[in-house]
Amino acid sequence: MFRRLSAPRLIAIGFAAFMGLGTLLLKLPASTHEGISWVNALFVAVSAVSVTGLSSVDYPSTFTTFGSTVIMLLVQVGGLGIMTFATLGAVLVGRRVGFRDLLAARQEIGNVDSPRNTLRLIGQIAWITLLVEALGAIVLVVGFIRGGFGYGDSLFQAVFHAIMAFCNAGFTTLPNRGLFPYAGDPAVNSALITLIILGGLGFPVLVNLYRYQQVRRLTLHSKLVLVTTAALILIGVLSVALLEWGNPGTLGDHTSETRLWMSLLQGVTPRTAGFSTVDYAQMREPTLFVQMGLMFVGTAPSSTGGGVKVTTLAILVLLLLSQAQGQEEVSAFGRRVPTQLMQKVLVVLSLSALLVIVATLALMISDGLRLLPAIFEITSAFGTVGLSLNVTPELTAFGKLLVAGVMLLGRVGPITLILALSARQKGRGYVYPREDIAIG
Repeated sequence: MFRRLSAPRLIAIGFAAFMGLGTLLLKLPASTHEGISWVNALFVAVSAVSVTGLSSVDYPSTFTTFGSTVIMLLVQVGGLGIMTFATLGAVLVGRRVGFRDLLAARQEIGNVDSPRNTLRLIGQIAWITLLVEALGAIVLVVGFIRGGFGYGDSLFQAVFHAIMAFCNAGFTTLPNRGLFPYAGDPAVNSALITLIILGGLGFPVLVNLYRYQQVRRLTLHSKLVLVTTAALILIGVLSVALLEWGNPGTLGDHTSETRLWMSLLQGVTPRTAGFSTVDYAQMREPTLFVQMGLMFVGTAPSSTGGGVKVTTLAILVLLLLSQAQGQEEVSAFGRRVPTQLMQKVLVVLSLSALLVIVATLALMISDGLRLLPAIFEITSAFGTVGLSLNVTPELTAFGKLLVAGVMLLGRVGPITLILALSARQKGRGYVYPREDIAIG
């Protein structure tokens, strides 16, 4: 049966199956201090595999070290990708990897080369991931030791948060208000910010940068990702700093240096990490509006984050500019963008917006939430961000299942659905007559 499935469907089923396994593991008595319901176990498992970070329970008081280790592994596998991790595991145990497995892994990681190069690319991705997370953990250890943890606890916290940051998941095992006490810590903030940005660039860009010494060329994909990411980070940081600098509920009661670190982290984290050193429920509505926009866009394709992706936004902007200049073709950095790609951009945006709107309306009806907390929760779930206005634990069972479904679709939905539809396309032997339609 599975041999007849297309690669996009196999990826979606793989994520769903792994989420089910995570649910069973989190229901084990060793995973929690006092047990957890099936709904909450499913919610957290989906949140972990989709690298979101939303939690329907109080994390530090609920999960044991074993449970946190399970969640850490779920996030790591979800961040790398199910088919990528499965292929890597097969190679490590000496199992033969078939062409179809390579094709599915290639599609998941966004490789544009031949499937024969997929194994080499997967090895480079694994090496880059381990190297970046290890370096981030080394820096984080310093901050956590200064924060009062022992050497053993500091090492565990550092590894856990390094994986969470690079995989863009917002879980934290820290007690006593989580990361809030580290709002002005340079080591913790600089490590988290760097890991979040690198994880959000996507594996094709990271590999392109890794190979730059050899090829001496950045692909058009890498250029668009880097430029758009820089612009969105600048917008995020400036919006938090300008709009929240004097807000006593968020930045206002801290020193200037701490406010700067808080602005940097909260400007980066909605794309799509979910860490916070401020109470989002105290944020001003204009700031939340910008944050939702950043969450909806998300990170780069084939990255550890969600959203409609920065390349989607970049191509949309390029399309608008070309139309304003009266040009029929869309181009950037001396390269033309295929027309079929622009069509997929419009479909991804339409499906994503429709999903957020319908899910928000359903959550408002089922849980009686107002528009702002409902749409913020759904956008955070779709972008696999993990930020919340403190409503997640209060959701009904239906509300939690709804948000879990949005997290799953946000992780594998837009791109996988489009690829699945493309895989089933059959060429027609005829062409309809063309007729213009008035627009605008």
